[in-house]
Amino acid sequence: MQQMWTDIDHYIESHLIPEDPVLTQTLENTDAKGFPDHLAVAANQGMLLQMLIQMNQCKRVLELGTFAAYSTMWLARALPEDGYILTIEGRDTHAALGQENIDRAQLKQKVELKVGRAAEILKALPEDTEAFDFIFIDADKQSYPEYLELSLKLSRSGTIIFLDNVIRAGEILNPDNHKPSIEGIRDMFKAMQNHSRILSCTALQTVGSKGHDGFALAIVK
Repeated sequence: MQQMWTDIDHYIESHLIPEDPVLTQTLENTDAKGFPDHLAVAANQGMLLQMLIQMNQCKRVLELGTFAAYSTMWLARALPEDGYILTIEGRDTHAALGQENIDRAQLKQKVELKVGRAAEILKALPEDTEAFDFIFIDADKQSYPEYLELSLKLSRSGTIIFLDNVIRAGEILNPDNHKPSIEGIRDMFKAMQNHSRILSCTALQTVGSKGHDGFALAIVK
């Protein structure tokens, strides 16, 4: 099944995802530095992120989990030239690679990369920080409940929050799996349920080149 899922992703990409030298350069440099590409979003998911930003005419984006900045490139290409992205990465080696890829891309949009624990960085932002229009969470799963609450504080009515990797090949249903990452995702689902700050939310399973996983999507009230 995995091979078929991967082949279908490639089929989709060959027909619907235009080639982009910035994205290609980012993937090639990441591979050349010896980092695995499975940590980055798939191209068709990157296009979904781009479309959500375009549909909602977003200008300010927050990303938790930069890795090599491949998803950052997808987020940036959807923004107007005066758009802004704050991306946060907890690992020094990933942040260095991400910053290198961002610098090489010479994006017109402003991309600011901060290194450190995302929760601490978000809590340290000035009180008058302008709300973000789109928030992409793809970081340590055990912290998803905390990231959700912090993201809501940095949102406005209509902000979209996209939380990646929330199915984990169905392990969220495994009663014997008590890994912090899985427990964090379960707590995230509980927190999203009937949350007073969320207008509507859902989650979708996905299969593809990244295996069986999925994402959650919320609109802020």
